[in-house]
Order: sequence, then C-alpha cells, then structure tokens
Amino acid sequence: MPNPTPTNVYAMPDQRPLATIVIVNYNYERFIAAAIDSALEQSYAPLEVIVVDDGSTDGSRKIIAAYGKRIRVIFQDNAGQGAVYNAGWLAARGAFVLFLDSDDVLTREAMQKIVGAFEHSNAIKVQFYLRQVDRELKPLGYLLPSYGFPSMDPRKQIAAYGYYVSPPASGNAYRKSFLDEIMPIADEELYRHAPDGYTTGLAGMAGEIVSIPEILGFYRIHGNNYGGEGGVKSVQQLHHMFMRDIKRENSQHAFDDHFNFNFPEDRSRYCPGHTKLRLLSRRMLPHEHPIKTDRVGNLLLCGLLSAVRFPHLKLHQRLLVAMGFLALGLVPRWVLRRHFAAIVSPRRRNKSQSASLLLDVANAPAVIGKSPS
Repeated sequence: MPNPTPTNVYAMPDQRPLATIVIVNYNYERFIAAAIDSALEQSYAPLEVIVVDDGSTDGSRKIIAAYGKRIRVIFQDNAGQGAVYNAGWLAARGAFVLFLDSDDVLTREAMQKIVGAFEHSNAIKVQFYLRQVDRELKPLGYLLPSYGFPSMDPRKQIAAYGYYVSPPASGNAYRKSFLDEIMPIADEELYRHAPDGYTTGLAGMAGEIVSIPEILGFYRIHGNNYGGEGGVKSVQQLHHMFMRDIKRENSQHAFDDHFNFNFPEDRSRYCPGHTKLRLLSRRMLPHEHPIKTDRVGNLLLCGLLSAVRFPHLKLHQRLLVAMGFLALGLVPRWVLRRHFAAIVSPRRRNKSQSASLLLDVANAPAVIGKSPS
C-alpha cells in the first residue's frame, strides 16, 4: 500500500499529552460495548477513543454508532486486522497509542499508569499483565504473559529464541513516533491475523521497553479466540500459531539495517512453546506441515536445547519440557492425534507459572528493558 502521512500528534501547552485507544472489532457484538466503556471510563485525560470496525456482519455497527460523538468511528470493508491497525494508526492523534481488541477490557487506571511510564522514560513501548477471564469477566487464574517480565534485554532474548516476553495485543501501548517509523504494515494480508506480532516484534529491536508489573487489563477467553490462548482447536489454527512467529521474524529481519540489529534466522526454534507446536504438526500430519524443510530429529534437538537454554524456566520445568519433547518425538502418531486437545491446551501448560505470578506482581518494581541504539 502507499506510504501515507500519519496524523499529527496533538498536545496543548501546559497539558498532559493526548493518548489514543484504538479498538479493533470484527463481529464481536457481545463484547464491543464493554471494550468501548472501559476506554471511555479511563481516569486519564486527555484521551481519544477510535473504533475501527472491519466489516462486521452482526450487530456491532449499531452498537458502535449509538456512542455518537463520544468516540471516533471508522467503518471499513473486511480486510483483516493488519488493515485495521493501519487505519487506527493513521487516525490516531495521541502521543501514545494502545490497540485494544474488542473482546478485551482495560482497568480504569490503565492509561494513567501507561502514560506515566512513558513520561518518566524514553520507552517506545509500555507493556503490562492481562488477567485471563471468561465471557462474564470472571477470573480464570492465569496471566498473560505466563512468564514474569525479565530484566534481560529484549534484543538478547530475540537473539536467543526469536522473541521476548510480551503480552498479547491489548497489553501493549506504543509511542506514536515509533509507530510512525514502522507503519503502515505493508503486507496487510500476511497480517490478517495477529498484527501485534509486527508491532511488538519490532519494538523489541528498536528501543527501550518498560514493563509495568500490574494487571491493567482483562483478556477474555470465550471459545472463539484465534490466538490460541483459549486452546488450539484445529490443525489450521495449530499452523497459524507457529507460522505467526515465522512471519514476525521475517518482518524483524526486514528492519535489521534500520535498527542496526542482526540476529540468526529461525531463532524461534529455541523457544519451547513454538517448537512444541511445530514438532507436533510435523509428527502428526507430516504431509500438511507448512515448513517442508523441517525434520523431526532437528526439531526434537532444538526442543531439547530449548529446555536447557530458555531462561524463564526453573529446574523442574526444564526436566518436564525435555520429557515432553522426547514424548512428542517418539510416541506413535495415533497417540498424538488422540490426545491433541490435551497437548495443545494452554491452561495445562501455564497455570502453575501464572499462579505464582499472581502472588508476585503487586510487589514487583517496574522493569526496563533497553535495546542499544
């Protein structure tokens, strides 16, 4: 797409900077009002709320229109989430921008704390914990991300295993000047799903990231989540889960020279969660596996190495991860197919980790991760 000029950032003299919440919606009539209300009820001001509806065919647009001039609205034909991010970025006038999925909600003080973190740092991204909840916003006992925010430099994490500890889309806010540097997303179809991989992935290369060790939002698990946090329900979704890491890495490599940071290709192989799904796909349905150069032995070796090297695991977890990879690599294929749902269940995978985080976040200091310029 052409490289459009972003909207100017507005700030009045002697006032705090304008912040923007962009709500991303497609066919979520049941949840969209709660997302909009949580944005409008923020304790921080000045704040603008933009709702981008990606061609919904349910009752979403009627609900959105009822808010009138309290929000800015963009109704577009269905083009995917990458196109929604582009539209929201172009419309945003705030110095700081948060993309809120329409099935998620924010706490009332979220933007107040986010803007404060930006104002007291040079951060290009501020991130925070999301509590997993059910359809009715009742807590499920899990946090995202399921690992605690480390003090380890994001670039070192990316060089080691392709990514860094970061929440899903609604748990991230960006300095608008950074978005202006990397946007628009050129290949909107490639990022029809999970465009936050593009923005968060590049943020890890570009500069300082501040992690607020508090729960400032709620991630709703309702059965139709595409990202996998609510469970992987099909082979197609399984492929999406690990291929999104591949496309994120490809986007990062496209900016290697721009951010003066180069790292080896396919480092995601050394992230246990990624390689678990990739090995499962290769073992279970080899003819449908999307990465034709993958070999079971190589993936198994990478998985075992990740059990040793991945910095966010305790000793007993390393042993369990290693045993899990051995099982994935050696048990008969029919066993993997029969127990597919149990193998890919995120709740079985991260409950104990997140439970300990729930006890720790209240007393933890903010974590600043700096990437050298």
